[in-house]
Amino acid sequence: MMDQIEFLKGNILFKGFDEGSIARFAESFEELEFESGGTVFDEKQPADALYLIMEGSVNIYVRESSGKEVLIGRLIQQEALGQLSLIGNFEHLTKAVAQENTTLLKLSRQSFASLNKTNPQMSLRLVLNIFSEFVRTVQENSEAFRFIIESYTTGRNQQ
Repeated sequence: MMDQIEFLKGNILFKGFDEGSIARFAESFEELEFESGGTVFDEKQPADALYLIMEGSVNIYVRESSGKEVLIGRLIQQEALGQLSLIGNFEHLTKAVAQENTTLLKLSRQSFASLNKTNPQMSLRLVLNIFSEFVRTVQENSEAFRFIIESYTTGRNQQ
């Protein structure tokens, strides 16, 4: 099993962090194991944590207005899910399912808020890295994001 600190050092969201800061974050992450087919989170559930894929992969699904789940992407080791969950009260727009046996690191919004109280500069750096990476991901996957938004808004309008 990969050491959490070494893993975080190699993650783009922790670019520019010194080892001490990474170690403080590592203490706040919870390690979760999912068997193949296990649901990480479901669409419309409260989004309250950042997840990083240590090992394995996660499929991302969107429910069409017909109710059919459509696979729109696969995330692999070092990629993140739920990045914006740390900064606001949102609900998940997608469903995330382990595609194989998968290990995730979870940073809850509550743990992040505690870190923010003791070291706001460190938290701000993480938020800036999250936004930077999120913008890059949206640009590279604009069709998938358009599909997510259309499915979500169509579903809300039919309720």
